[in-house]
Amino acid sequence: MVDIVIPSAPAALKRRLGLATAALFWERLWPALWPAACVVGIFLALALFDIPAMLPNALRWILLAVFVIALTAALFEAANRFRLPRGDAARRRIETASGMRHRPLAALQDKLASNADPATASLWLAHQRRMADAARRMKVGLPAAGLARRDPYALRVALALLLLLGAVDAGDDWAARLVRAVSPGIAAPGAAAAVSFDVWVTPPDYTGLPPQFLSATTAGPVAVPIGSTLLAQVHGGRNPPRLKIDDRASDFARIDESNFKDSATIAAGKRIAIDQDGRSLGAWPIQVVPDLPPQVTFARPPSRSARMALRLDYTAGDDYGVESIKAVIHRADDPGGPALTLNLPLPGQHLKDARATDYTDLTANLWAGLPVQIELQATDALGQVGRSEIVQTVLPERVFHNPIAKAIVEARKQLTLHPSDKEVVAETLSDLSLRPVRFNNDIVAFMALRTAQARLLLDRDGSSIAPVQELLWQTALRIEDGRAPATQQDLRNAMQALQDALARNAPNDEIERLMRQVQEAMNRYFQALAQQMQHMDPSQMQAVDPSQMMSLQDLQKMLDRARDMARTGARDQARNLLSQLQQMLENLRLARPMQGNGSQNQMMSQMQQMMRQQQQLLDRSFNQSRNGQSQNLSGDAQQQEALRQMLSQMMQRLQQQGGQAPQGLSRAERAMRGAAEALQRGQPGQAIGPQSDALDALQEAARSMANQMLGRNYGDGPGGEPFDDPGLHQAQRDPFGRLLDTEEGNGGYDDGGQLRMGKSANDYALDKAKQILDELRRRAGERSRPALERDYIDRLLKEF
Repeated sequence: MVDIVIPSAPAALKRRLGLATAALFWERLWPALWPAACVVGIFLALALFDIPAMLPNALRWILLAVFVIALTAALFEAANRFRLPRGDAARRRIETASGMRHRPLAALQDKLASNADPATASLWLAHQRRMADAARRMKVGLPAAGLARRDPYALRVALALLLLLGAVDAGDDWAARLVRAVSPGIAAPGAAAAVSFDVWVTPPDYTGLPPQFLSATTAGPVAVPIGSTLLAQVHGGRNPPRLKIDDRASDFARIDESNFKDSATIAAGKRIAIDQDGRSLGAWPIQVVPDLPPQVTFARPPSRSARMALRLDYTAGDDYGVESIKAVIHRADDPGGPALTLNLPLPGQHLKDARATDYTDLTANLWAGLPVQIELQATDALGQVGRSEIVQTVLPERVFHNPIAKAIVEARKQLTLHPSDKEVVAETLSDLSLRPVRFNNDIVAFMALRTAQARLLLDRDGSSIAPVQELLWQTALRIEDGRAPATQQDLRNAMQALQDALARNAPNDEIERLMRQVQEAMNRYFQALAQQMQHMDPSQMQAVDPSQMMSLQDLQKMLDRARDMARTGARDQARNLLSQLQQMLENLRLARPMQGNGSQNQMMSQMQQMMRQQQQLLDRSFNQSRNGQSQNLSGDAQQQEALRQMLSQMMQRLQQQGGQAPQGLSRAERAMRGAAEALQRGQPGQAIGPQSDALDALQEAARSMANQMLGRNYGDGPGGEPFDDPGLHQAQRDPFGRLLDTEEGNGGYDDGGQLRMGKSANDYALDKAKQILDELRRRAGERSRPALERDYIDRLLKEF
């Protein structure tokens, strides 16, 4: 066996083998990583151009997710394609790169068979030496990427160019752009700096509040009425902003390339914010202000007018305005039964504080004269209802003096209480119709009675009772008052239409037309009253002092004054004056002059003073009871006792003079005593009843005393007849014509009871405005003036 020594590989060979292995590793790894490198290159190019920041957040998240998925897939494919260099791959690469034939590096690794002869061994050794010499000249060569096969269209060049241009465009902002590309919540600062916005909060129309402008400097919390409309506009930015109200969000609508708009109704919430591209443009804390229900209450206890109309004085209020008020009436013995609803007028529209008086004639209602419960209900623009306390009263009932009219009304009541007695009622109506002289031979009344009789006799199921009751009521009114009730209702309707037109600021033409209708209705009403007086028993007319009487001319002056106010633009003052006029018309009473001696006049004046004081005490007790006050009533108790003592002294004087004190005075004295005791106990609610009884008794006594005076002085006129000009008199004035009701002022009268037509500062201003208006009209009629001047005057007249 021959031992053969093989030359060992030099250190240079080992180094070259390491480099060749690294080159092989690169040549295999780079083609496998090329798809992943393309994904990263594309993403970097987009990031350097800041394209992701231009997209909405949702699209930015989607884009980032797509690149992550694509990169993951490319890396997974690279892992499957990549193989590590193994075995003699490094030697073979060196041999190929060096252009060597016969694979000298592989030959150095070969071994001679162990049974070779010496000659073969010598030859093998020479071969090994020759291969070792060739290995010393070997080269590793540069690694080849092999991208031509993977990228035949050289897209890598375009990608490299995009990366270069992106780097130039980004400049020093390249790092921030890369961060924004991988962080969708961050927006480009350059875009945000150019963004501006306008935010308006518009309250509902019924609130009467102006819109609020929200800016970046608006301090909060911002008070926002519930139901307000939020309007937001954003100018600038690339992507639609988002409007957020607490957790609720909505995207703005795009108006054009760089303008956006959105709106929302605010019903609840604590914060409003606007975001764009992940950046907050503005945020405001808000406080939603609820719309509270309205409040309504009685300003004074329900009462009645001289013509038995139900008078309701009320006050109402709401944070944004009262829309309507109604009175709901139930019978006291059936509070859960059917209701009678009265729509009450308001002195204006959307009033936050309102005070008004309504007169409603319910004498024709079947509940007239019965105890009832009245509740006021106020409604606002949202339909919320506020309720007052429930007040008990008795509905006014018409008192008929004509015996036929009285009998007809009694028959009507009998049908209400006992519908089965319709045949008895029919017989009564038949008897009444046989006395035409008692109702002035009125053929209309006669036919009405006969018709009612026939319908009741022919009725089989009771369906005719209600129509017959209405017919009987109208017949009784015709016999009692003639045409006065119908004309009075026409006057009420005309006055209400005028008040409504003034409240809603109607055009001047409409106001003037309604004024004429009120004038015509008032004239018809007074004509009917004059006809009624011709057939009226003089004893039914109240006697008053001629110096205190109010004539038609006084009322006409008030109406003319209201017309002048409306023409000159003072519509609130005109509405107030018309309200006073309506109160006077509701309380008109037929009267005739009365004379009396000095002692009688002094006593009547003292009676008037006591009634005024008793009315004031009653009003205070009502308010204290309503407000739950039960302390500090000693002053009212002392005043009530002093009033009782004054009445007692008057009764003593009447007895000393030999006269007979009216029974009402004794009843008033007892009621005053009970009221004083209740006030001393601190119970104003218990004093209301006795005080009301005392006031009624005083009024009854005053009427009795006036009738006594009338009986002694009735024949003072020529031939014992009443004076030719009986005039018209306020019901809430004493027999001498002075006002008894002072809660709302003198209603246009001075302390002496005369109609006050004096001029205040406002009156002089109105007179001056009227003079200017008259002068403008005069100049407008002068056609010789220049056309330019006449055109200017016409425009001024239109404004008036």
